[in-house]
Amino acid sequence: MQSLLTATWREGLSLARCVVAYPQGLLDITLRSGNPSGDLVRDTPVVLVHGFAHNSSAWFMLSAALRTAGFTSIHTFNYNPFRHGVATVAERLAQRVALVQAVTGAERVHAVGHSMGGVVLRWYIQELGGDETIGSAVTLASPHKGTMAAFVGVFRAAADLRPNSAVIRRLDAGARHTPVRWVAYYGDHDALVQPISNGRLDDDRLQARNVLVPGIGHMGMLMSRTVVAEIVEELAAAPQKAGSPELTPA
Repeated sequence: MQSLLTATWREGLSLARCVVAYPQGLLDITLRSGNPSGDLVRDTPVVLVHGFAHNSSAWFMLSAALRTAGFTSIHTFNYNPFRHGVATVAERLAQRVALVQAVTGAERVHAVGHSMGGVVLRWYIQELGGDETIGSAVTLASPHKGTMAAFVGVFRAAADLRPNSAVIRRLDAGARHTPVRWVAYYGDHDALVQPISNGRLDDDRLQARNVLVPGIGHMGMLMSRTVVAEIVEELAAAPQKAGSPELTPA
């Protein structure tokens, strides 16, 4: 009971922090890239894809941590899940990645997706040729097998995120081995990805590393210092794998 209360308190605090930061992400900022440092690892661009009903403000902790670690090219973009489904948003992601490549000259970029953003990232990689541009793909609290919570919504994106939807079936059928390094973080107190195991990428063809984060909920993934630090280490270690199979809560 104590652990449940602690996890609930932590999730509520994480949600409050996201709400406070939300106005800062309302505008889709023009693409900007810092000055290259000469370190090929840290000059590799990182594209961050927010979740359902959120915006680029979701990434204030991870963006700051990446910059502190020396990453010079960090990018976000906003999308409207109330108007567009997973496939359309993935097309926009493809355009953003292409723009990032044009501006930076990078052959490959890393990408991190939260919630719906992780499913969008999968569609881009599997269906739109993103396997040729993405080096590391990290998902946080993403409903890879759909989620029962999506039955509450009436929008196209919500329908796409339901278990056994056409999108989920196509992603399952189209999974294949690629050079992309997949890492999927999922929390054992995530009320929005149900069942919890749906946050895992268990398909052997993807060769993903699944990381259980104890005591963390859906929004807590974005606010966890432990998760943020692990992602920074993961990207800094590319193309080598980093991190442990299980984390302690931040």
